[in-house]
Amino acid sequence: MTWPVALAATLALELPFAALLAPPGGRRALVRDAVVVNALTHPVAWLAILHLGVGVLATELAVVASEVLLYRALAGLAWRRAAVLALAANLTSAAAPYLV
Repeated sequence: MTWPVALAATLALELPFAALLAPPGGRRALVRDAVVVNALTHPVAWLAILHLGVGVLATELAVVASEVLLYRALAGLAWRRAAVLALAANLTSAAAPYLV
């Protein structure tokens, strides 16, 4: 799988979580912010796993932690909402290749 295809698949799996977990009236903004968050974290995760040999679990844990901080900073989400979004979205996209 190429990086653009992997990013597109990640966005297809993760953006619905942003839409579902958005605060009232903030769906469009949070989905936009989720695209930005993924544009920042996905290339780093791809590089870490495929080219640097970092384990998938370690990479995903780092991505979740980073995304919680990014959702707080970019979208102004509460810690809990940011954590639930980052964890649920990344669990889904990380597990998908193993379920197909």
